[in-house]
Amino acid sequence: MRLRLVAVLLVAGTLATLAWYSELFTVEKSGAVPRPLELLPADSRGTARFDAMLAVVPVGVQHLRPGGSVMLVHYWAPWERHSGVQAKTLDSLRSALPPGAVQVAVVCFDPFPSVARYVGRMRLRVPVMLDPRRSLARTLPCPSIPYTYVIDRAGRIAVVQGGEIDWLSPATRATLDRVIDEAPPPRPDSGTAL
Repeated sequence: MRLRLVAVLLVAGTLATLAWYSELFTVEKSGAVPRPLELLPADSRGTARFDAMLAVVPVGVQHLRPGGSVMLVHYWAPWERHSGVQAKTLDSLRSALPPGAVQVAVVCFDPFPSVARYVGRMRLRVPVMLDPRRSLARTLPCPSIPYTYVIDRAGRIAVVQGGEIDWLSPATRATLDRVIDEAPPPRPDSGTAL
């Protein structure tokens, strides 16, 4: 009887450890340096398909859906290495871009109280959104923290990049400017008017 109890507890402990471990994120290796955003060739861009309503810190809700405007989605966490520098420099880049040119979304999976305290302490103006149920991450995957996507106006993935980004690099700005300046997607022909 005692051997059976030990076996059951061992199996339960193993399953609990595996479930806990599956919830952990792959974090960028230490020693990696921030890189500029790298544009994917236009002919190799896949279509982004997501539709998510996310809470915005400190208050509000944002609807994220690809197409119509350039969108930058940066998966981020306050506990990641250099999280403050990444958030502050992305905030600075956003302020330097033409108004309304890029919709920026910093997406975090952590609980509201800790993220709200961090955002307040850092005085961030960039929209930080919470995705605790991973409604966005289910369709726009986040295989590691940090992870970044840039979606063009046609709703195609123009940049997909893991790791820290050098947000203030001239190459990053040039990549975003190229995506901003791309011709808008053609409108479907609605027929001829009589």
